[in-house]
Amino acid sequence: MNIMIFGANGGIGKWAVKHALQNGHNVTAYVRDSSKTSNQDKNLTVIQGEVTDAKKITEAMAGQDAVIWCVGIPMKRNYARMESLAGHKTLIKAMKSNRVKRLVDWGTPSIHFEKDKKSFVTVAPGIMAGLIFTQAKKETVAIGEMIKKSDLEWTIVRFMAPKDTLYTGKVKVGFGDIKMKFAISREDIGAFMVKTLDSDEFIHSMPIIGS
Repeated sequence: MNIMIFGANGGIGKWAVKHALQNGHNVTAYVRDSSKTSNQDKNLTVIQGEVTDAKKITEAMAGQDAVIWCVGIPMKRNYARMESLAGHKTLIKAMKSNRVKRLVDWGTPSIHFEKDKKSFVTVAPGIMAGLIFTQAKKETVAIGEMIKKSDLEWTIVRFMAPKDTLYTGKVKVGFGDIKMKFAISREDIGAFMVKTLDSDEFIHSMPIIGS
């Protein structure tokens, strides 16, 4: 499979690249600064650009089978520009132009999903984000709504507290219906995002993952 990964140098994106390559995929890494990319795998192509560069993204999207979006959102109460939201508008247009349907994205439980069961996992993160990260929550929810309204075959992987801890390969998945710890390894998140491409289980779904 040809996979385009945005934010491929980031804390989760670099692990998504690693696991995609390990699984035999061809990866196009779209990054802001290509000098920070150390992976020299023969199946890796690196493209430097901004997430709002419609021309470059549309050209790079040609021939892709799926997209994994790992561009972060500032965890701040306020910031000047919703760059990730603007980037998603560009992304969705580029995917449609190239007839690429499959998108794996990320978010938090602040984005409500119809299968969610009322629990601490589905309620508390949204309340806390609304108080501490007001703008980040607003952007996250807006992105989620945009993706849900698109005609893409999307998956939004939701999580709460990514950590730079060791990869476990053991991820709990639910919708507020099982107990899990908020903390989860960034590599586990990246690997799970890649794994969702292996089946249709989470198409048009928003699994919450934890440890």
